[in-house]
Order: sequence, then structure tokens, then C-alpha cells
Amino acid sequence: MKRAALAPPRRTAWATSTLTALVLVTGGAIAGVLVVPERTPASLRGPATAEASVAVVTQEFDDARQVPVTPQLTPSTTLTLGDSGRLRRSACAPGATIASGSSPATIDDRPVLALATDVPLWRDLAPDSKGDDVASLQRELARLGFDVEPDGEYGAATKASVSALQRDVLGLARPPGALAVASVLWLPAPSVTVTTCEAQVGQPFAGTGLATVAGVLESVRIDAVPQDATPGDRVVRLAGSQTTAAVGDDGVVRDRSFLDAVHDDAAFRFSQSEGATEPMTLDYVLAQPLQVSTVAPGALYGLSGGTACVVADGRPRPVTVVASSLGQTFVTFDDGSTPARVALTPPTGSRDCR
Repeated sequence: MKRAALAPPRRTAWATSTLTALVLVTGGAIAGVLVVPERTPASLRGPATAEASVAVVTQEFDDARQVPVTPQLTPSTTLTLGDSGRLRRSACAPGATIASGSSPATIDDRPVLALATDVPLWRDLAPDSKGDDVASLQRELARLGFDVEPDGEYGAATKASVSALQRDVLGLARPPGALAVASVLWLPAPSVTVTTCEAQVGQPFAGTGLATVAGVLESVRIDAVPQDATPGDRVVRLAGSQTTAAVGDDGVVRDRSFLDAVHDDAAFRFSQSEGATEPMTLDYVLAQPLQVSTVAPGALYGLSGGTACVVADGRPRPVTVVASSLGQTFVTFDDGSTPARVALTPPTGSRDCR
């Protein structure tokens, strides 16, 4: 008797069906991954047509150039005093400064007053004195801050000013208000620098020299004017300050107040010291600074001499190139109107703006 053939197990058929279904599902998922495009978040996408531009920054431009200068000094001067006695006190020392309106010495019990009058005093001055020497004294009193008019008459205002100096500087309890010439040490400038001392404290003093001082600064001359400087009226400026002075057509500066500031400057003293090899320098600047706009060099096109073009608000604009420094170009817009931004790279084929 033959046995009936055994039917294949149901487990195998089920497994085969399941595997087939998984393959189909997986294949569909893979196909789905392959056909779905990658999406970039809108927040990360910039406008496709945006023009690359950069903000225009405006600033003052004085085209400061450092220029070496040569000082012109008068010969050294020996300061003399008409008083006599024993020198009891002296501020004299090589390199020391004696300023007008100070008291640098005492003879016996009489303090000395230093004054830089443009006319050396030659007589005693008192109320009712008149003359050029009185006017010279008044000009120096005014420079020292006193309310005095240089009218050449030794009036009440002059007496009050002299009395104030005698009280505050000389320490006189009862200032006379008159000015004895023997009590005045004449200075050739408001501030002088001592080179040597002619008299020593404790020694008899018989109306001779007290100290020798360096020559007075009469002028400074620019050695070489920069040829590529921005056109315009120029002044010189003391480095690190706002003190300026006009420059003559011959390149010489003669402004007295400016020269006094130069004389008191440490850089000048160093340039005059023994062994100094470098000249003093001053800033050579535009008298009226320009208002310029700063743009990237790549924003310019159509360069010709000192003119160029930029693109702003989609249209070409003419500019004048003033200078360039550290990867920036300083320009002025010819029509006087400064845009907020300019194209960083001008479009290809940009037309001339002039």
C-alpha cells in the first residue's frame, strides 16, 4: 500500500510570502528615498538675485604726513641781574627750565622775578611811568593772564598786576606795586633752558651773569614737502596735540605761540640733545579736513587718474579718489550725495559714469 505524498509545510510558504512582502516594502522605501528631493530650510536660503554690497562709511580725512623739520635758534644768552649781594637761592641747573613769571633766585633777602618782555627793561618802573618798556611789560603781564591793556602807561591795572606777582610769586607780604629793574631777571623767551650756571649758591654776587641759556627757537623749516600729498591748504601740527600753525610759502613756520609749544615739547629737547641723530618731526595736515567715504578697492571701476566709478542703488556714480590706506580707498562723491551702500563687485560690463 502506497503512502500518500506529504504536503509541504505551511510554515515554509508563510515565510516565503513574508520575505517577499518585506523585500517589496523595503524596495519601495528605498525607491521613495531616492526620488524625494532634499529640501533646504527657507531660513538658510538667501535671495538668488541679491547684489553683494557693502556699507559706505564716512569720516574726516586730514592726510596727516610726518615731515622732518630743521629748527633755527638764536645764539645762547647769558642772563644777567643788576642786583648785588650773596646768592642765597638759585633754581639754576643744566637742563632746568626758567619760566617767565617765576622766581629763580634770591639775592640776600630779595627774591628775583623772571620776566620775558620783548623790550628788555632798563629802568625802574612805577605808577605814571610811560614808554615802550611799559607797553612791553604790559604785554607780558597780559600773556601771563592779567587783565592789562598795552597802552604804555603804568596805571592802576598795571600796578595791581605787578603787586599780584610780587605777592604770589615773590612772597612779599606788602608788595610795592613798582618794579625795580635790579629785581628783574630778563628772559629772551617765555621759557628758556639752562645750559650752564654762572653763579653758585653761597657766593657773593655782583650784578653779573646768573646762567647761560640755550638759544631761542626763532623758526622751524620743513625739510621736504611730500609731493603726493592731497591738494589743499596745509598747516603743521605738534604730534599728539591740536596745536597748529600756518606754513609760509618758503616752508618756514614763524608763529610765536606754536614755536613756544615746540620748544617745550620733549621731542624737540631730545632732538637737540647731545648724540641725537634723528630730526624732530611735525604732522603736515590739511587745514580743513575733508569728509571722505571709505569703500573697498574692488568696488571701483573705470579708474582714470584720480577719478573712478562705483555702482550704488543699481546705477553708476562718479567719485574722486582722495587716497588709499590699509586696503581701503577714500573717495568723495562728485554730486555731493553719499549713498548708504555700494556694489562690492561692479557688474560685468558696467557702463562709464562720466
